[in-house]
Amino acid sequence: MTDKIILNIQHSDDYTDYLLMTAGLTNNRIIPMVNPSSEKLKAAKDNNSKVLRCYTVHHPMYTWSSPVTGDIDAGSITVNTGYYLEEDGSINYHKAEIVRQSLEEMANNVLMANDNLREAFRHYFPFFWSSRAKIYQDPKLFFVDSGLYGQYISGEGMPVGAILKAMDEDPSTFQIRLGGGCSCGKKPLLIDYDHVYDAYWTLYTWCPVCQSRREIRAWNFARSYQCERAVEDAAAYYGRGKVVSPLNLFDLVDALRDSSLRSE
Repeated sequence: MTDKIILNIQHSDDYTDYLLMTAGLTNNRIIPMVNPSSEKLKAAKDNNSKVLRCYTVHHPMYTWSSPVTGDIDAGSITVNTGYYLEEDGSINYHKAEIVRQSLEEMANNVLMANDNLREAFRHYFPFFWSSRAKIYQDPKLFFVDSGLYGQYISGEGMPVGAILKAMDEDPSTFQIRLGGGCSCGKKPLLIDYDHVYDAYWTLYTWCPVCQSRREIRAWNFARSYQCERAVEDAAAYYGRGKVVSPLNLFDLVDALRDSSLRSE
């Protein structure tokens, strides 16, 4: 899971550094740093950070070329300053803003990729579970898209609040037998699952009693439809379609943390 993007900016010119430094103004999970020392970079990172080294080149632009290119898997982004720096050294601010937006979009695409959202949901699920009373009270929190999708029902995103409500009101539907691997002997909750072609399923479980997390391989899992149906019913009952949340999964985490700090 990635929940923070660090832009490791390799210094070029002052304006380009400024442009890169302000690329994440609307997202506090995008952290720009100009020529950070290895110590500063290490201090800013954690296990859920992705570092993107930002380079610049200055080439003539062609109609088919992009001013911002990236190899996200390799952890690099390249900006062609020839797109917004004119021959006389002046700056085309309209084009520079396009570059800024492209940089932010590229970083956001890493965070909001569906696979990353699913990993984030599984990672933060214990926090969501402990905060479910707050989530139930606020439709904007309730209808945040979890990143999970029903395979056999509507194909729409499953709201975080609807998943929690379905589990809360009928835990037996989501509880996995002891073979699920819970450390305390209780039945853990099924929080996500993947169907790996026709071969097997991967079940992701968490126990609210002992906090155990497990990934279990199952050769036959017939309960997926039942789980999805329960979430769909909860979403419909609590008003899906009437509320569209402006928040994403990471916004939900931040909102719950802020709420917890205010209540202390």
